[in-house]
Amino acid sequence: MAKKQKKRNDGRLRKSFTFNSKRYYVYGRDSQELDDNYIAKKNELKAGKDFHDRPTLNQYYEMWTEARRNSVKEATLRCQYFQYKSCAEIVIKSLNKPFGDIRLVDVTVDDIRAVQRALKDGGNSDQTVNDKIAVINHILNDAIKERRVEYNPCVAVKNLKRTEPPARDTFHRALSREETERFFSEAVDSAYYDVFRIAVHTGARIGEIGALFESDIYDNKIHIRRTLTKAEIGNMIIGDTAKTVKGQRDIPINDAISEIIDHQKQINRILYGDKVVNIHETIFKAPEGGLLVASPTNREIKRICKRAGVEVFTMHAFRATFATRAIESGMDPKTLQELLGHASIKMSLDLYGHVMDSTKKEAMKSLKII
Repeated sequence: MAKKQKKRNDGRLRKSFTFNSKRYYVYGRDSQELDDNYIAKKNELKAGKDFHDRPTLNQYYEMWTEARRNSVKEATLRCQYFQYKSCAEIVIKSLNKPFGDIRLVDVTVDDIRAVQRALKDGGNSDQTVNDKIAVINHILNDAIKERRVEYNPCVAVKNLKRTEPPARDTFHRALSREETERFFSEAVDSAYYDVFRIAVHTGARIGEIGALFESDIYDNKIHIRRTLTKAEIGNMIIGDTAKTVKGQRDIPINDAISEIIDHQKQINRILYGDKVVNIHETIFKAPEGGLLVASPTNREIKRICKRAGVEVFTMHAFRATFATRAIESGMDPKTLQELLGHASIKMSLDLYGHVMDSTKKEAMKSLKII
């Protein structure tokens, strides 16, 4: 409640009022200015209280992100930002406001379903929609832990049933032996030739290949210790760690891998001269000498596939191809898990275990019990 205005010795008017048990003062040169300042101060305090006690989804997202900044990789924050943004900008017709402007405590099951429908109608795949809703689910689960909300409406919303074929059967598929031969016969003159070869011979991810230093090759092994990653602002950098703890691994160098590394080093000498090699210099680079990036690499794959008459795939298909050939050759799952840098055998089998179906018949033929 505001008290009557008082006139100060300097001629200005003063008014005091209480908000949340705390006394505040406003000043003005005349009654109109005093009233304007009083209303503005009250609105400012109310907005601050709403921001703290009843934030919108957008406001809480900012707080949620800041709280996680030192414990989550920049690339993860960046990915989640774009996933969240595409949800937050969707206008909820029943409220005539964007989803992100809804108060955190007011988000309903109907709102989540409306976002889900809008994402699907906007051309997103079922899996992409599920991934974006999963970010909202993550945010609301953390809001429960902070006791900002009592219920997560995402719990009542089922994931969309995927109708599109899984990536492992299309652009992330394992290449057949014939596809592999046709592709590499057309890729010989590509600036990415050795990148493609090292990927299919080691199963390493493109980010791991692009972050390999000269100093990572010793004791006849490739020591994978880091990966390329995107900073929160979007630029590509060499990270301090691998994708996961298990991602830090050693891959034995066989004759084929040794030849690929030597060939790439020879190309580097031709392109960059015989200067003293920095042990922290990357081995596999983009054609212009910068860091290896997935998008232009995949565009090159698409171009080669067109010439070779091979269905288009991405860099990740080389990893699947390596795993498939390894399983077909009889490599045990534990060894495959360690070479791929998976957290568990289960992960390796979930991704590539279907390959074993084609080897079961041969295995049963050679099996003798008695």
